[in-house]
Amino acid sequence: MLKNSFKDDYSRFLRLNGKGRVVDDICYIGDYYILPLDERQKKKTNLVNIGFAAVFFLIQIAMGMVNQDSSRTFWIVYPYLFIFLPVAYFFVGAASYWSDPLRMQKAQYETGIARMRRSCIGAAFLAVFSAVLDVIYMLQHLGSIRLGRELLYLLCHILFLAAAFLYGKYYNKAYGGLRIEKSEHKAE
Repeated sequence: MLKNSFKDDYSRFLRLNGKGRVVDDICYIGDYYILPLDERQKKKTNLVNIGFAAVFFLIQIAMGMVNQDSSRTFWIVYPYLFIFLPVAYFFVGAASYWSDPLRMQKAQYETGIARMRRSCIGAAFLAVFSAVLDVIYMLQHLGSIRLGRELLYLLCHILFLAAAFLYGKYYNKAYGGLRIEKSEHKAE
């Protein structure tokens, strides 16, 4: 069963409208997350976030096209495939952030900016794990593999980690001044 983790951020009460009908009044009572940007800067961050999502995806595709000897081993292939999950989640967060206002509710913040940050960290962790497994594979099969392709595969992991590191630096610079403001409405 799905759980709405943001339901406590809203106050719901019944009231009579002008026609004498009972209607729901829903009011946001949670925190607001205010970006330290103007509209022009926000558009730029939209493009940068989508750009990083594309870079992550392209590096992953390039990594899969190397066709190294270890690509026929399940404990190398599955960690590589699992990296696609946080990369796709990063793209979903970037797409969600595109339509977010400068003054976001918690749900917008969590499904946009925070999702991109967590996805980048998760993808970087999985890339490190995959790279370590590839090094172990290279050490086990040192004389019987095409070392050049294995090193190219490892280089793709390093490129992925460099892109994730650059995004982390960009994230801190762009969203470092994020302010949290309490809602002026109270729960009834």
